Amino acid sequence: MADLVVCDPRHNALLKEGNKPDAGDARKLAELLRAGMLRGVYHGSRGLRGLQELAHSYAALAARSTGVMATARQGESDHPKVAVMIDLHSSTDDELLYLKQIGVEWVHMDFGRDAPYELIRSTQERLARYGLKIHCAMLDAYRSTRIQLGQPGRDEDIEKFQTFLRDLGRAGVFSTKIDFHPANTYTTRMIESPRGYQVRQFSVDDFRQKVEKTRFDRQYSADDIWANYTYFIKAVLPVAEKSSVRLALHPDDPPISPMNGVAKLFINYEGIKRADEIAGHSPYWGLTFCVGTWSEGGDKMGKDVLGMIRDFGARGKIFAVHFRNVSSPLPRFHETFPDDGYLDMYQVMKALVRARCTASLIPDHYPGLVGDTNRRMANAYCVTYMRALLRRANEELSQRRPSGRPVLS
Repeated sequence: MADLVVCDPRHNALLKEGNKPDAGDARKLAELLRAGMLRGVYHGSRGLRGLQELAHSYAALAARSTGVMATARQGESDHPKVAVMIDLHSSTDDELLYLKQIGVEWVHMDFGRDAPYELIRSTQERLARYGLKIHCAMLDAYRSTRIQLGQPGRDEDIEKFQTFLRDLGRAGVFSTKIDFHPANTYTTRMIESPRGYQVRQFSVDDFRQKVEKTRFDRQYSADDIWANYTYFIKAVLPVAEKSSVRLALHPDDPPISPMNGVAKLFINYEGIKRADEIAGHSPYWGLTFCVGTWSEGGDKMGKDVLGMIRDFGARGKIFAVHFRNVSSPLPRFHETFPDDGYLDMYQVMKALVRARCTASLIPDHYPGLVGDTNRRMANAYCVTYMRALLRRANEELSQRRPSGRPVLS
């Protein structure tokens, strides 16, 4: 607010004409101000102080409202959203049209190694032609071993990620995914599931006996990795907060430690709780809550899937969800389609809706179907199933839009 002009309507004849609704008066005042025809009246120092206080209060209220609206625009809904993962460098226009055709509105965008602001904006513009918006974005910079192992040069990689956060904030992107497991092994072999599709399997015995080997030049303890993680978070979280971008931490998959000579931190509730404490319980630190990973840990996780949603989801600290299922908990599991595992995924969806979680939910680690070389069948299978669960959960819990229509995204 550059100037405040206090007027007497008796000396501004245009205000006497016509109807008197606020919108009409505001339009007439704007026309007079633009033409230089508004005449101010004199106010002494006592009256002026009151007007100044009123103006400052208005300015503060407007600033707060703008911040709230910006945050609302980033998520654009107060309920879970069904999304899919897209790789920037392999997505074609046909693929984007296909996603629009199956009802997808949100995406998690993997930018790979580099994502200058101009690329983020041009990607948003391209997606918008198909009614798609980025809810979560990823850049590989955080996975640098210099960051995760505390090696020389990590500040340079951290600076690159800080720049990415600032650019996401300028572009209005809600969140970015991070993880911290530099020596991970996801799979011990691929198998054919009982239903006949190809999937990843992990066996603790097979890993320890046939796969595991020291990945780096020395062993890294939990204290080592905690120190490196803390250094990273203390450097990037203030930038995320200032940019209004949420850091969404993925738990370690599979949730066992150590792996290949490196301790893993985020393998249970206690690890996630400590990470929340390191972040000072910031609203800009939270989870990419991988339902599959948490299900793999079974009763070793400290809290089950629904318990984590009741805790972190209800506090608004689940920003993204990997909505996948597994055959059983460790020591051996294979991945499944969401309707084919041991976890009741409808209860998961209902818990997310009940917690008023605003996360975007993506299918993850698609099982391989015969003839599905581009994963379109698997994508449609998972997205349709998730949308049906979301619709049913909204109907059961009576979360409806003002129009009375069930919430569905």
